Amino acid sequence: MRSILKFSRNIGVGILLTLGIGGYLADVTVNAAIFDRAGRKIPDREVNSDRVNWQLLSAITDRKYNGVGVIDTNYGVCTGFAINSGTLGAPAYVLTNGHCQGSSRKLPNEREILVDRSTKTNFIVNYFHDFKPQRATFAVKRMVYGTMKNNDIAILELKITQGELLKAGIVPLQLAPQPAAIGEPLIVVGIPSEGVKEELNFLHAATCKAGERANVKEDVYNWTQSIRHQCSIVGGMSGSPMISRLTQQVVGIINTGVNDSASNQPQCSLNRPCEVVKNNLVQTFPQENYGQLVDRIPTCFDRRGIFNLQQSSCQLERP
Repeated sequence: MRSILKFSRNIGVGILLTLGIGGYLADVTVNAAIFDRAGRKIPDREVNSDRVNWQLLSAITDRKYNGVGVIDTNYGVCTGFAINSGTLGAPAYVLTNGHCQGSSRKLPNEREILVDRSTKTNFIVNYFHDFKPQRATFAVKRMVYGTMKNNDIAILELKITQGELLKAGIVPLQLAPQPAAIGEPLIVVGIPSEGVKEELNFLHAATCKAGERANVKEDVYNWTQSIRHQCSIVGGMSGSPMISRLTQQVVGIINTGVNDSASNQPQCSLNRPCEVVKNNLVQTFPQENYGQLVDRIPTCFDRRGIFNLQQSSCQLERP
């Protein structure tokens, strides 16, 4: 979970510092699992090789993903993406991981559900390697919902409306009302930074298929019904959308995987998540990455396109 429960920030030129879940600065490492184009796991150290099953996206051909961008806090970065609330006059919203909205020294605890919290966060879009104009940066007004209890999500409200976001040319993504089926083809879009060369630290797309569900444990955190997958992900891609290639709707959100560097750590420890299998036994699967379900989130937006945790249809867990 070190990628994924770790933030990454490029400081200066060619220097990468990483901030772990415990709030420490660590050496440069690559997180979670990467795969070649035949679906075989390859060592993290090969993250900059041509073997990795992902591709660098272009502003010319991949504009539909320009609403996937950088969640920039004062202590690190993740990926996040604009979501379609359906109403032009409603606030614009962005989805990312709950662990991307902790602080430099403290993440939400395993029981917390945070509602209507201030946050010093910016959302930077058009993060293509070949985007020529200045990138757009939108300030986050507040976090309307955030948790690491059973799920790892944060919903951020921007200081602009959905209509203003669209007028700026940014394409929000549609959340699917149901989970992906096992075997459904996926594309994960995010900004890798951990161990990645500076010239490659832009929007990438990785492909794979939705796997079986698993109850995942990492340190004190438990995430029920996590989505197994084998899309290549590294640090910085926390919060990336998992998009169905059949419907073009978001069916999940990236959050964790096993680091190669954590192979000698105890199972279920930080950076080495495990699955809770039969009879409460646990097992680590280094070849699997994990994502979180998002299908309950649309139930919490009212007819005006405003997030409302209190409405009767809302299926997200309340404090």
